[in-house]
Amino acid sequence: MKYAVLAFAALIAAPAAAHPDHDDEAHNQAPADVARQHVVRMVAQSKLAPSWSKATVQGTEKRTANGVQQTVVTFTNPAEPAAKRTLHVVMGADGKVVSATPSAR
Repeated sequence: MKYAVLAFAALIAAPAAAHPDHDDEAHNQAPADVARQHVVRMVAQSKLAPSWSKATVQGTEKRTANGVQQTVVTFTNPAEPAAKRTLHVVMGADGKVVSATPSAR
């Protein structure tokens, strides 16, 4: 299973690495897609359990924190304990991930 997740992550990362301006491409993608790629990358780096690769997007919302516009994509993973079942991926206005924090629902 771990190797399947790593192979999947490599397939997702390969097109982005092939283009020198892949930061612009991330900015043009839907926030949920960028957040999903980040979650898969965290699974490949063993920062999240493999079950997170199957987590579902519960919603996307915009917020302003300290005068900066951010987008928060929320994932839910029922395979995790209740204290870590929800993951909030926060992205800046440029489309780059600022943080990814698991929390209780």
